[in-house]
Formats: sequence, structure tokens, C-alpha cells
Amino acid sequence: MELLKLIKNRISSEWKKKFNDNVDILNRIILGQNQKIDVANKRIDNVVLHSGGDSPNEVVDARVNNQGETFETLEERLLASENKHDEDVNQLEVTQNNQRLQLEQLNQAIGKLVGTYGATLDLYVSDERGDDKNGDGTEEKPFKTIQMAVNVMPLISSSQITIRIDDGVYLEDIVLRSINALRIDIRTIQNLGALDQSKNDMPVKVRSIGFFNCTGYFQIAGIQAVDQASAPAYGGRKYSFLCEQSGYLALNQVRCVENTKAISNHVAVYTGGSSKCHIYNSYFSNQNQLNLSILMSETRIAQDVLGNGNNIGFEASDATVRDGSTASLVATTKQKISGQGLIITKGTVMS
Repeated sequence: MELLKLIKNRISSEWKKKFNDNVDILNRIILGQNQKIDVANKRIDNVVLHSGGDSPNEVVDARVNNQGETFETLEERLLASENKHDEDVNQLEVTQNNQRLQLEQLNQAIGKLVGTYGATLDLYVSDERGDDKNGDGTEEKPFKTIQMAVNVMPLISSSQITIRIDDGVYLEDIVLRSINALRIDIRTIQNLGALDQSKNDMPVKVRSIGFFNCTGYFQIAGIQAVDQASAPAYGGRKYSFLCEQSGYLALNQVRCVENTKAISNHVAVYTGGSSKCHIYNSYFSNQNQLNLSILMSETRIAQDVLGNGNNIGFEASDATVRDGSTASLVATTKQKISGQGLIITKGTVMS
């Protein structure tokens, strides 16, 4: 509402003019203030949620977030929103880093699954210096157990893989399963040369090593079987060395001398399925059974396989044994045939 001017001439013209001039001034001031109030209301509307209403509750609503939480001040709500945004950004960065690490792990897994073509992979194991958690299988940072070295092997590899083992006793039941490799060697890190195994222990001692459904050429060298009474069983037979439905296993400088004669189901070397095994330059004494070849498998015994005091030498159970050993390998029953087994001895066929 504007101020009213004087219209009727009941007072002097001079006083009326001054009065009306003052009214004009006041009207201009009122108009300016109204404009400022209008601008202020618009600015308030811009920061108040559900703006446009004339209720005091509009100010309260500005302090309420989309979760229904009420804050003491609008600044507090805006600050909480910004903090939440910062947290979301940080979480996104963490998620991206995790995804990057997962990608690296995936690449490592692929590297373990498929080995580098034509490369040679050497893995080192040391009971004294090794660490399965922080080791990487290098000579400087070896693994502590043989099984850990086996676990990092590529499942498919065209390379030669060698596990080199420091001197020590490894009471492990080592299992290699479904590995396809050109060649796998498990051997002592030492060069044993012409060591007399009838008188000397091997530097590396393990409980058992078994190949299951693997392909390729495998060699175990410079290793002695220990704790044979606690060895695992397969097909009802305890074993120290086993090759089941796998490739070609060569046992070189292998020694089994713990007395297992009272363990009727113990076999030092088990060859099964379509596997082939070659035992040479090795020593066996006081064993319940040196070798069992079963179900189409084939085992060759070289003439430098020695030993004494064994119950059974070699058994061909629906399998083939090529016995090239000499009289220096002593067993109560040196050869045994079951099923449609076949034993070939220096040109003589027994079935």
C-alpha cells in the first residue's frame, strides 16, 4: 500500500508540495525494500527444499535429507551430503584398485594354467630357508614345502619344470594331479654322482609322491621314502611312489629301506592304468612289495636296481613287467603274476 498525498487545497500550496515530495520519497523507499524482500525470498526459495510455499516448515524441510534424517542446520545437511559423496568416490577408487588386483591375479592364474612356450621353469624348495607364504620359488626365496611348488606349476605347459629340493626331511604326501607338461623333474639340488645307495641315505627324504591323470615325462631323482608306514593309500594299497593313469615315470637314485614287510598292503612303487614306469639305479630293502603294475600299465626294472630282504619283488596284475634285474636284487618271491599279467625276463616271457 502506497502513502496518500494531499489533494484538496485546505492548506497552503507550499506545505502541500513539501509533504507530497516526502511521500514520494517514502514510496520510493518502500518500493526498493519490497524489491529487496522479493529477491531475498527468491534466494531463500533456491536453498529450501520444496520451495515456493509460505509455511515455516519449508525451512525445516531444507534440513531433512532423502533418507528422512533431520540435521540441526542446512549447512550440516549439505556437509553430510558432501562427505557421503567423498566416501562414495573413495569407495569407487578402492573398488577400481580391487578390480585391478583381481585382474592381476587372473593374469597370474592364467600364467599358472598355461606356461610360457618353450621356457624352463625352476622351482626351489628348502625346509630350512623356505617360506610358503612369502616365498616365490626362486633360489633366493624358496618354498618351504614341495607341495607348494607343485601347486604353482602351470596346469598346461610346454616347458620343462624342475623342482630342486634342499637337503631335509619332508613328511609330505605330494600329489600332482591333471598336469600336462613336457617334462617334470623332482630332484635333490645336489649332484649325487655315483653314490652307493646300499650304504648311503639320499639327501632328500619324503613320505610319498603320486602322479594322477598327468601327461608327460616325469623323473624323481635322489629321493628316499621315509615314514612309509604312514603313507597314503590308493586302490587299497599304500604307496611311496605312484603313477596312475599318467605318462612316463622314471625313478632314478631312489631308496626305500624302512621295514614294511609287516604291512601287507604296502607297495614301494605303484604303476596303474595306462602309465609306464622305469626304475633304475635305485635300492630297495625290507619292503613288503617293491612294485605292483596293474591294469595295462608297464614297468621296466633295470639291472642296476639292487636290494635285499624284500617279500615280493614285482607283480604284474593284468599288466606288463620287464624284469632286467640281477641276482643282486633279493626277494622271497621275486616275480608274481595275477590275472592276465605278463613278465618278461631277459627274453623269457612268463604269463
